[in-house]
Amino acid sequence: MVRETSSCARSRAVGIVLGGMTQKCASEKLGVNIRTIRRWLSRYQNEGSLENMHGRGRKSKLTKVAKIVIAKSISKRHQSTQKLAKRLRSKGCAVSHTTVRKYLRSTLKVIPFKPQKQPKITEKQRTARLKFCRDRKTWKIEDWCRVLFADESPFEIYPHPNSQNDRVWAYDRSQLLPSERIKYPSKILVWGVMLFRAVSELHFIPKGQTITAEYYVNEILNGSLMSSLLRQPGQGSILTRKLLPDMSRYIFQQDGAPAHTAKRAQEWCNTNLVEFWHKSQWPGSSPDLNPIENLWSIVKQEIELMDTPTNI
Repeated sequence: MVRETSSCARSRAVGIVLGGMTQKCASEKLGVNIRTIRRWLSRYQNEGSLENMHGRGRKSKLTKVAKIVIAKSISKRHQSTQKLAKRLRSKGCAVSHTTVRKYLRSTLKVIPFKPQKQPKITEKQRTARLKFCRDRKTWKIEDWCRVLFADESPFEIYPHPNSQNDRVWAYDRSQLLPSERIKYPSKILVWGVMLFRAVSELHFIPKGQTITAEYYVNEILNGSLMSSLLRQPGQGSILTRKLLPDMSRYIFQQDGAPAHTAKRAQEWCNTNLVEFWHKSQWPGSSPDLNPIENLWSIVKQEIELMDTPTNI
């Protein structure tokens, strides 16, 4: 493809010729063929301008209707350039996905985004989330410091990068190394509790063990949780210090997992704990309301910075 000279370069060439320099000298100085300089000079003398004429160049294959169809696809799901091009070709407009992409990016100035994943919640769950927040809108820091946030989280060897915060800045895709991932990675499920000044020790669920109501009550609540609640006063590390200065004021939180909301688990909490949020109080599908999710994310990021583990 022949590279087009800018209008600024053309004007400079014509200017130095009109200023007294010979066409041959101008050609040698600018590195432009002498016949090209003659053509520019002739055009300037005849037309008085060196700007590109309006309407020149290859005409777009996109019809007016095609442009409307593309514009209406903005902000809608499942509108890849491949699908849009195929749709237009079925209507008689022979265009490629590259043409569609250029029109979207260069003319309409839009950028492609991947939809952000989030839990799908029902209207009932929305109402429950709103009620939960309104009931605690007057809470102060001291009130939230009493809450023991509990949850399970899976950890695996060769985890897939978090698409929300894993970014690589490069000049082109060839510089981006692939993220290797084995098909069926070994993983382990871990349970824990966090609050403002301490955390519980981690409870590792054995491989192949399903978290039933019986296992949850006997091993996790009656074992790991009670062990943490019975800690004696002392400064120590966050793994050994007393969870709260006043253990008569804590509130235990757990999500709506079947084992958590089972009748046996709810009865155990009601009998053995100072205070806990009943299954009707904690809104379903609300991991974003539980700060322990952020802690799990931090732990996983720290593990990624370590040497890759070879076993659980």
